Amino acid sequence: MKKLYGSFAAKLIAVILLCLLVLAFVGSAIAAGNIYSWGGYSGSQEEVRKTVYRNTGTQGLNSVGRAYVEGRHILGFTVPEKDSFWYEIYDNEGNLLESNYDGGKTLWEGEMCFGPEYSLEVSGEEPEAFEEVTPTPDPTAPATAARPTPAPVQIWKLTNMRDNKLHTFTSENDYLQWVDDNSVTVRGYLPDPMPSYYAASRELAMAESLYAYRYTFLWILGLSFLLGVLVFIFLLCAAGHRKDTEEIAPSFVEKIPFDLFTLLIIGLIAICLTPINVGLDLPEFLVVLVPMILCIGLLFLLWCVSFAVRVKLGRLWSDTLCCKLFGLLGKGLRSLPLVWKWAVVLAVLAILDLLLRESAVWSENRTAFHWFCSWLVLGGATLYAVLAFRRLRKGAKEIADGDLSCTVDDKYLVADLKDHAHDLNHIRDGLNNAVEERMKSERFRTELITNVSHDIKTPLTSIVNYVDLLQKEEPENEKQREYLEVLSRQSGKLKKLIEDLIEASKASTGNLTVDLEPCELGVLLDQTSGEYGEKLESAGLELVLQKPEKPVRVMADGRHLWRVFDNLLNNIVKYAQPGTRVYLSLCEENGKARVDFRNISREQLNISAQELTERFVRGDASRNTEGSGLGLAIAMSLMRLQKGNMDITVDGDLFKVSLSFDTIR
Repeated sequence: MKKLYGSFAAKLIAVILLCLLVLAFVGSAIAAGNIYSWGGYSGSQEEVRKTVYRNTGTQGLNSVGRAYVEGRHILGFTVPEKDSFWYEIYDNEGNLLESNYDGGKTLWEGEMCFGPEYSLEVSGEEPEAFEEVTPTPDPTAPATAARPTPAPVQIWKLTNMRDNKLHTFTSENDYLQWVDDNSVTVRGYLPDPMPSYYAASRELAMAESLYAYRYTFLWILGLSFLLGVLVFIFLLCAAGHRKDTEEIAPSFVEKIPFDLFTLLIIGLIAICLTPINVGLDLPEFLVVLVPMILCIGLLFLLWCVSFAVRVKLGRLWSDTLCCKLFGLLGKGLRSLPLVWKWAVVLAVLAILDLLLRESAVWSENRTAFHWFCSWLVLGGATLYAVLAFRRLRKGAKEIADGDLSCTVDDKYLVADLKDHAHDLNHIRDGLNNAVEERMKSERFRTELITNVSHDIKTPLTSIVNYVDLLQKEEPENEKQREYLEVLSRQSGKLKKLIEDLIEASKASTGNLTVDLEPCELGVLLDQTSGEYGEKLESAGLELVLQKPEKPVRVMADGRHLWRVFDNLLNNIVKYAQPGTRVYLSLCEENGKARVDFRNISREQLNISAQELTERFVRGDASRNTEGSGLGLAIAMSLMRLQKGNMDITVDGDLFKVSLSFDTIR
C-alpha cells in the first residue's frame, strides 16, 4: 500500500476516477431531484405530465399578471408567449379587459388574482400606518362664531403604477376599496397541441425520458457516492507521499499560508459559480455546468489534499498568517510591563462582554450599571492578583540575579500567593547555604594548593641549588653533564609551575596586595614591545604596535598589569604561527580604554574561549610546548583585582584578548 501511495500514476488515475464519479453523482442527483419535484417517485407518468403543465401555466399566469398590474404591454410582448400561452384578463366585476385566447383546445386551465402595484408619492415606500394631519381652520368663519376644533383625518397618497395617477385616500376603507376595484383576475390556458419550441415541450420530453430510469438514477447516486468517498479517502492518505522517500514531502502549495490559500480557493470557486446566475436554456446550462463542476471539484480536492499534508506535517496552524499575526501581537504584549499587560487583557474582555450584551436582548435587571459593578469587582480582584504576582516576580528575579539578601515580603498576600512567597524565601536560604558550602570548599582547595606548594618549594630549592653546584664542578663524564642539564631544566620548569600555582591561588582568592594608581598605558606598551621585541623576532613573529598620540591613563597596579602583559605575550611566543604578525593596539572610546592582543594560532583551536581561561588548560592539545596552562587564568584574576575586564575571542585561527579599563583624566 505504501508503494501505491507514492505512485504518481495511481494518484492520477484516482483523480480522473473521482472526477467521473462526481459528474455521475451530480448528474444523477439533478435527475432524481427533478423527477421528485415532478412527483415521479409517488405518481404515474400521467401525473408527471400534469405537474409539468401546471408549473408552466403558473409561470405564465405570474408573467402576464405582473406585467398587467405594472402597466407593461401584454399582447405580443414576446412572440413565443403569444402563440403558446393563452390568457384572459377580467376586472373585479367580470368584464374582459384583455385577451389572446381564441377558444381553441387546451391542455391546462387556471386563474390567479392580482392586486394593483403602487408607490408612495414622497419616499416610494409603503407606510406602516396612515399619517394623522390636522386640517387648517376656515378663515372665513365669523370671528364671533365658536370655532370647533377640527378632528384629525388620515391621508394616504399613492401613485398607481399602471396609469401613473396619484390617488389620495382619507381613510383606510377608501384605500381597501380602491385596491379591490383595481384588482384583476388572469385566466391562463396551455394550447393543445403545444408548440415544440416552447419550454414546456422540452421539459415534458425530458420528464418522460427521465421517468423511465427514475430508479436507475438512485442506484447511480448511491454507488457513485460510496466509490467517490473511497477514492477521496485514498487520495487523502496518499497526500504528501513520494516514491523515493517515506517522509511526508510538501509541495509548492504548502508554501502558501493555509488561511490565504483557503481564501484563494473560495475566490476561485466563486468565479466558477458565476455562470449559474446567467439565464440559459437547459442544453446550454449543461454545457456550462459540467466544466464548472469539474473545476470546483478539483479546487476542493486540492484544498483537501493540502489540508491533509499540513496535518501530517503538524503545521496546519503554524502555516497561517493568523498564527504569525498572533505571534507578533504576543511578542508586543510580552514586551509590556506586567500591569499594563493585564490591563490590556481586561480592556479587551470588557469590550467583548459589552458588545455581546449590547447585541442581545437585555432583561430588565441587566443594565449598564450592573455591568459596571460586575467588572469593577472582577477588575479589582484581577488587579490585586497582578500586583501580588509582580511582587513575587520581582523577588524571584533578584534572587536569580544573585542577591541572596533579598527577602520577599508576604504582607497582604493570601492563600497560594503567600505560600509562594515562603517558597521563594526558602529557595534563598537554600542558595545561601549552597554558596557558603561552595566558598568553603573553594577556600579549602586554595589553602591546600598553597600549603602543598610551599612544602614542595622548600626541597625543590635544595635540588636546584645542588644541581647548580654539581654543574660548577664540571664533571668530565659526558653522560653526567647531560643528566645534570636535564635535572636543571626540569627542576626549573617545576619551580616555575609552583610559583604560577601559588600566584594563581593568591590572585583567585584576592590575597594579593593591589595598589591602584594612575598608569599611562601607552608607556607600558612601549616597554612591553621593547622587552619582547627580540623574543618575538626569534620566534619568527612581527610585532605591530598601534596606539593613539594622546596619553591614555587608567587606575591600575603597574606590577600586576605588567604581569598580565607578560603572560599574554609569553603565550603569543609559544603558540603563534611563525611568519605572521602580532598586533598590539590601544584605543579609547566612551570613557573606556581597551588594549587588544591579536595573533594567528599555530595549532588548530578546537576549544572555546571560556575553557581557555580555566586552570591547567593549554592551547595545544598535544602539550608539546612549555607552560603550565595557568597564564590566562592568572591574567583573568589579576584583571578582576584591578577592576578591569578581560575578554577572549576565538575566530577560527585568530586569537584575540581585549583588556578594558575605565579611563581617568
